[in-house]
Amino acid sequence: QPACLTDSLTNSRIESLGAVATSMRHLIAIASVVAVVQGLAGRVPLAQKPTLFSRGSYFAQRAREDAARAVRRALFGDQLSQLQVGGPRAIPDGGRVVVTGSTSGVGLDVAREVAALGYDVVVCGRDEKKLERAVALVGRVARRGVESARFDLESLTETRAAAAAIGRADGLVLCAGCWPTTLRYTEDELEAGLQANHLGHFLLATRLLDAGGVARVVSVASTAHAATRQDRLELDDARWTRRAFDPLEAYAQTKLANVLFARELPRRYAVEAVSAHPGAVDSELFRDFDVALPPDPFGLLPPTVDASIETLSTTAQSFLKGVVGSAPVSVFKKPRDAARDVVVGLVAPGLAGAYLSDGEPTETSPGAADDAAAAELWDWSRSTVDEALALIDEERSRGDWDI
Repeated sequence: QPACLTDSLTNSRIESLGAVATSMRHLIAIASVVAVVQGLAGRVPLAQKPTLFSRGSYFAQRAREDAARAVRRALFGDQLSQLQVGGPRAIPDGGRVVVTGSTSGVGLDVAREVAALGYDVVVCGRDEKKLERAVALVGRVARRGVESARFDLESLTETRAAAAAIGRADGLVLCAGCWPTTLRYTEDELEAGLQANHLGHFLLATRLLDAGGVARVVSVASTAHAATRQDRLELDDARWTRRAFDPLEAYAQTKLANVLFARELPRRYAVEAVSAHPGAVDSELFRDFDVALPPDPFGLLPPTVDASIETLSTTAQSFLKGVVGSAPVSVFKKPRDAARDVVVGLVAPGLAGAYLSDGEPTETSPGAADDAAAAELWDWSRSTVDEALALIDEERSRGDWDI
């Protein structure tokens, strides 16, 4: 063999082995951290433990899966790169895909990946200047048309109007989201996080589905869906009027709603639905936090542990550095990597009804697999949205909103 070819093959093998070694060291680090967290979680008083399943065990299992997938990705690439070129897709070629929250972060990269695959894309956001920038960025890689739709999911009237303006779609990626740290209500008198993450998307999706043509809906969820205290929704106090507001619990509740929504959707419409955990992503999700990260985001640490950002961050980074013998390991995925995993949920065949992590099917918490809870959420969402719209329409007809 020519020397240059031999050198190239040798270098390639060395790089692959290096990637495996790095991934394995990260796996050891993750497993060690999980073991420490599980040990801490094991000391939580029984009265404070979840009633339906062990969150610690669930997250430990997901961490092991994540580590194994990291090794496979280092060797073979991500799931999107493994899709057969010219093979079957869940969304027909040349279809029109609507992506919410697509002016930044994961949503923007989802729109770019979808556009690069040859679909028409509708970029959705609430800020006009960000929309213009996003359309330009998506347009650079687009093979077909790029449109924009400006609306705020925290306004049901704006969302309703946007659905009517968008009209027909072949695919829908519900990517927008927020994580409020304080109790805040929208103009519809609904808790802001629940409306932005679930109810607004419920309205948009059902209106677009009523127009016909949608082949698959992707509900961008999170492994945080398993972090609710009781592994169930608290629909009887969705406005947080009878209990102190807990931003971590509130966010986990909205993510559980995302998974249950995708579970119930095919029972109400002739459409495929997928829920997808994009991973921990360095994005604007944490924009409401005064510090870089929320403490103990999955609620695994007992209350006796000092869960301040400084203590958790310093301890975790020092521990990881000592284990892997290198620079501290980032727990965050890049938005583009997360977006590619979400796009797998949109286009890959054979995934209807799946819950994905890193673009691969995995298990949800028991509460997210509860058909009765999914049906209850759907009926509650429908009545809540309809009542809120009826009230605001009545108020505006009386001129209560005139300035």
